[in-house]
Amino acid sequence: MEKRLKKYDKVIIGVIIGAILPILGFLISYPIKTWGLEMSFARYFNYAQVGQDRQSILIFCMLPNMFLFYFTNFRWNLIEFTKGLVGTTIILGLLLVLLTLV
Repeated sequence: MEKRLKKYDKVIIGVIIGAILPILGFLISYPIKTWGLEMSFARYFNYAQVGQDRQSILIFCMLPNMFLFYFTNFRWNLIEFTKGLVGTTIILGLLLVLLTLV
């Protein structure tokens, strides 16, 4: 399996996947965080921007990146992919900190 994954060991692929996974995390967080509530997706998106619970929503979005980091770094040794993934995660983490300060 590791030999098949080596073709994906590129920084740009890590950056692209690292940018897509938080979006998927946000889409997954919507049904989990709004279970039992009458909240539309547009309202949830707005709540993630200005609501009291926005930090937990945005951290939830980062979980897929952290999960993938474990496999790419420790299991599959995709060093270049991990560089792109971590770089994207750091940038998104800094944006998260800036959003919570405002």
